[in-house]
Amino acid sequence: MDLQVPAVTLAALLLGTARATGFVLLAPPFNSRSIPAPVKGALAMALSVALLTRTAPDLPEPTAGFLVVGAVTEVVIGAALGFVVQVLFAAVQYAGDLIDVTGGFSLQPAYDPLSMTTSSSIGRLHHLLATTLLFTSGGHLLIVRGFATSYEGLPVGGSFPADQFGQVLLTAFSMMFLAALQIAGPMVAVLLLADVALALLSRAAPALNVFAIGFPVKITLTLALLGLTFPLLPPALDTLLEQATRAMVSLRSG
Repeated sequence: MDLQVPAVTLAALLLGTARATGFVLLAPPFNSRSIPAPVKGALAMALSVALLTRTAPDLPEPTAGFLVVGAVTEVVIGAALGFVVQVLFAAVQYAGDLIDVTGGFSLQPAYDPLSMTTSSSIGRLHHLLATTLLFTSGGHLLIVRGFATSYEGLPVGGSFPADQFGQVLLTAFSMMFLAALQIAGPMVAVLLLADVALALLSRAAPALNVFAIGFPVKITLTLALLGLTFPLLPPALDTLLEQATRAMVSLRSG
């Protein structure tokens, strides 16, 4: 028995896989280096198969030129959607980086074997906590749902809305910095007050070597009060995921 698949279905599967590949390569938590490349490829293929009904009805009769241009466009669209999610999700790690800078941990950055980069200790801790919360709360399913809904505004074979993407990206960066300040704000305020107290102590006792005790005091204070930022992560992460989903849905092709 010969199995015959229509050319339109194969073209829809190819273009859907191209968009899903660009999305998986950049969108957290799927973009982690700890996930092997074959697993990412299988995930992209699974997403394209699951969303095949959203792509096949809108495709014209495929040609070679249409497939090449369409595949490149779909990879760009998927990467753009994933990058927006990555920007908003990075707010949690940037909050930890702010605490690292004010607490003195940034003097000796740590090497992260998962991402194979040098990152701050508390920033990486916040990132791992956010990833754990993402899976426990079902946030990764919300991200996949936003990606699936993006086919309504960005159908396969359409153009990439560069102007809209610029506005969405600007809003995403604004939300990222605002969320990072909201998460790290209490700790940064406490550490700045500690700096003021140490400065007053140096004026009151000039013979005291403030530089010798300043860093141990700030590091101890940071570790003692680090738990204050943890209750702020779940609501902030929920807000960031909602914004990421709205950003993906808001893009419309001309």
